[in-house]
Amino acid sequence: MNLAVNEFSESIKPYLNKKIKKCYVALSGGVDSVVLLHELSKFRQIFDFNLIAIHINHNIQKESLSWKKACQKICHEENIKLISRTLRKRKCPSSNLEKNLRDERYKIFEKVLEKNSLLFMGHHLDDAIETFFLRAMRGSGIEGLTSIPIQRNLGNGKLVRPFLNFPKSEIISKAKKDKLIFIQDPSNKDNSFDRNYLRNIAIPKLEKRWPAYRKNLSQLIKNLNEANSVLSIHTEYDFNEVKINKNNILIDKLKNLSLTRQKNVIFYWVNLNGLNQPNAKVINLFFNKFMKDNKSPKAKFIWGSSSKKGSVCILKTSKKLNISKLST
Repeated sequence: MNLAVNEFSESIKPYLNKKIKKCYVALSGGVDSVVLLHELSKFRQIFDFNLIAIHINHNIQKESLSWKKACQKICHEENIKLISRTLRKRKCPSSNLEKNLRDERYKIFEKVLEKNSLLFMGHHLDDAIETFFLRAMRGSGIEGLTSIPIQRNLGNGKLVRPFLNFPKSEIISKAKKDKLIFIQDPSNKDNSFDRNYLRNIAIPKLEKRWPAYRKNLSQLIKNLNEANSVLSIHTEYDFNEVKINKNNILIDKLKNLSLTRQKNVIFYWVNLNGLNQPNAKVINLFFNKFMKDNKSPKAKFIWGSSSKKGSVCILKTSKKLNISKLST
């Protein structure tokens, strides 16, 4: 098969090998996912994998059905199997609608992925920079500021984002060059959403003043990733010193560490158990109130809610802390 070599296809190739049996693409119909599907389809015969697109109909906008049909048309023309899922219709969208929709999407992806399968997503450099700013505005720690991971485990498979080093403008140019048809979401112009405000108002002003901001922030994110890797090594060592097992740690040994190292151990512990990280306010309450309260023989510290996946319950006794998922 004649494979036209380009930067986009080269960014995909390192993730492919003969062990990978299925490659999924999260297909919204937008330019990022359409270009990704087009580039990945070039490798089907070379690496002998099944290529499957997954479209999630959020059932929010009036155009939702037409986007689904557009994805069906793209897949039919490329002879690609399409899995389509429709989320329940919401009567009164909540203030954290964006996050809720994301959580539902990833639940679907997690269920679909099996062993030796990959889910490709079309996130790009602009997405990573927007995520960096959003997390910075929320007072995120160093791990949060590393922005979007290029790959991570998901379900029984792995999620990869090969386009993270490409600005969206280059992806649009690629789509036009290859004469690909893609949809444009009108909600991207709604600046009441934080991400859209950044994308449409704040970042263009930054670019006007500092034209090289993408390159510089991309380097900053890489530097933070390297620093976080070093920090993780030291934190893992500290955790091994204080742990009884995966779910229990010794209070006395934890308190022998500096407060900064104690906080890092808690973040590491939460992540090790696949639970939701506490924000700055929660972690400060944990150490300033909960850990200093010695009156109760058994005390609980909770963040999240029983209805929210990954919510946390930490039980404190006189000698140890126990972590578990908050049950209903």
